[in-house]
Amino acid sequence: MKALVTGAGGFVGGHLVRELRDAGWRVLTTDRRGDVDVPGDLLKIPLRSLSVDVVFHLAGFANPSASISDPADAWRGNAEATARVAREVRARRIVIASTGQVYGPRSDRPSESAPVSPRTPYSASKLCSEALALSCGREVVVLRPYNHTGPGQSDAYVCPWIARQIARAEAGRGPRLVTVGSLESRRDFFDVRDMARAYRLAAEKAPAGEVYNVATGRPVRIGDVLRLLLAEARVPLKVRAGRGRADVMSGDFSKFRAATGWSPRIPLRRTLLDLLDFERAGTK
Repeated sequence: MKALVTGAGGFVGGHLVRELRDAGWRVLTTDRRGDVDVPGDLLKIPLRSLSVDVVFHLAGFANPSASISDPADAWRGNAEATARVAREVRARRIVIASTGQVYGPRSDRPSESAPVSPRTPYSASKLCSEALALSCGREVVVLRPYNHTGPGQSDAYVCPWIARQIARAEAGRGPRLVTVGSLESRRDFFDVRDMARAYRLAAEKAPAGEVYNVATGRPVRIGDVLRLLLAEARVPLKVRAGRGRADVMSGDFSKFRAATGWSPRIPLRRTLLDLLDFERAGTK
């Protein structure tokens, strides 16, 4: 099998490339920067000459908060780029990276049949990208992942943000203080390497023309993530936490599990330890 991975230089893309190659796939990579086979912007580079068995379309505008001040970039990076990839790359199957945020804030664990209610330009543009892909006349699988984290993730996200502050404090390059938002928010955290495996299984096993949640169904308090990471700190640290709603984001992934056999394998504690070790290595 030959794959094209868009966004291959990004956080999830790098893990997916390793997952695919370890499973025996031949992989062609593209990104706007980095050591990739086809460098450049997906809205500009030639795509019609690319021919693969499967496209894993991960590239896009990935920061929900930043999309509020830059909705046009979110639209271009997600909806427009997806439409072009789905229309122009020659492939038997396309696996699309969407997001569990299309459901909006909920107190339950929504299944794929739940109403969608995107609340940011990011989630709205992701929902549009789903529709554009599914309407392209190709064999399309859409994944709606929840909060996957691990080594290499930007500190714009909460787990690496906490880990980086700890690593910098240990190295004497930052204050012995960890700042964080609401400790009561609960998120469906799982490992990025489990997410990479989910993408591969989606290509290999999932029926096309469908949307699938990728989650654990077990949301974790931000305060518990903080506690697990602080327990590994090598210096004493203080905490300054913000206030906020005790909101929950978690999904029902039973449809994807039934289709592919996927379930998360890597314990959250291991994910967080690997993340902390990665941040420590980056402070040396």
